[in-house]
Amino acid sequence: MSMANRIFKLQYSRFSLVLQLFIFLVILSLSYQLLSLAFWLLSFFIMALAWFYFLKRPYIKHFEYLDQQDCSFRFSDPSLETQRRKISKIIDHQVYITLYFSDAQYQPLTIWWDQLPLLQWKNLKLLVKLA
Repeated sequence: MSMANRIFKLQYSRFSLVLQLFIFLVILSLSYQLLSLAFWLLSFFIMALAWFYFLKRPYIKHFEYLDQQDCSFRFSDPSLETQRRKISKIIDHQVYITLYFSDAQYQPLTIWWDQLPLLQWKNLKLLVKLA
């Protein structure tokens, strides 16, 4: 596999955003039935604030699969440096792939199917099978 097939430029996942919004609305509708109006409004405000906070966090915009375990990652925030991380485990869940890192300080990375063009998605799935 050529080196060009090991570079992945991630877009923001629209599917992930819609899924989060759907879960947000389900939780709000269930809590509306269980809570008084004041507590429901408070929980709505806290949930909305938390959702916007998580949307504003820097996300991985580009990564390059260097070898069997090493990858380099670039973030959406240009002030953050490129990081090199070791992958401990990769799990293919068909519609998304999760990368687990050997260093516990890094959260697992979930890559949704709509974050990559189709050819890059197939290349990533091939790398997962080969790993």
